[in-house]
Amino acid sequence: GVLCVVIYKISYTNQERIRDKAALNAVSYADRMIADLNNGITITKSLEQIIISENGQIEHFEKVAENMMTDSIQSIQLAPGGVVTDIYPSEGNETGKIDLLHDKDRGKISCYARDNHTIITQGPFKLKQGGSGIAVRNPIFLKDENGLEYFWGFTIVVLRVPDIFSDAVSALSSFGYEYRISKTDAPWSDTYNIISQSNDSLINPVSYTFTIGEEEWMFEVAPQGGWRNNLLIAKTSVILIANVIL
Repeated sequence: GVLCVVIYKISYTNQERIRDKAALNAVSYADRMIADLNNGITITKSLEQIIISENGQIEHFEKVAENMMTDSIQSIQLAPGGVVTDIYPSEGNETGKIDLLHDKDRGKISCYARDNHTIITQGPFKLKQGGSGIAVRNPIFLKDENGLEYFWGFTIVVLRVPDIFSDAVSALSSFGYEYRISKTDAPWSDTYNIISQSNDSLINPVSYTFTIGEEEWMFEVAPQGGWRNNLLIAKTSVILIANVIL
């Protein structure tokens, strides 16, 4: 009986240690993901600065966007008045020229971004080129000649998922972790949508939540094969049983 209690105690303490380590890892990899997402947001902010300084114009959009592109970006877009007019790269993205404020799937959240002066992230949605994407939409406001603020439109970056998280994700799997990334589907919602996951059966994961724009994100981590360190328990059992026999 005492033997069982000792083995259980060792197993439990070890499990706690593994969970603590996983929780620390979740935080550090979530920080990487936040940095990756913020890179996308920074592009929308850089375009905003150009639009403000050029008084609502953006010369040589193609060239500017080309310089901002990275592997994990699907496209960079401008939507004056809420209507997408410019997309880089233009090839294969022609169908993306839509009226965001009146679109069935994007209207409500785009109006929310405009009315609340806040960046929103929407997705994941299927990309026509394959894979999934998340749209980052930044509402831009300029001042007219009377100094009154008006809505100019959106600067937009569409990020490829899970490419945007590839650094964090590959590091996680090399350390033997399964993961799941989810986000709330709108600022007014508590419903989480899965954005990317390595395995659909995460056992009792540790989770870390963070906020981007006005949506909550959740990052969950669990060791491949579960939390119990069966090898340690087996070794401990053998040693303890041997001691008892002796």
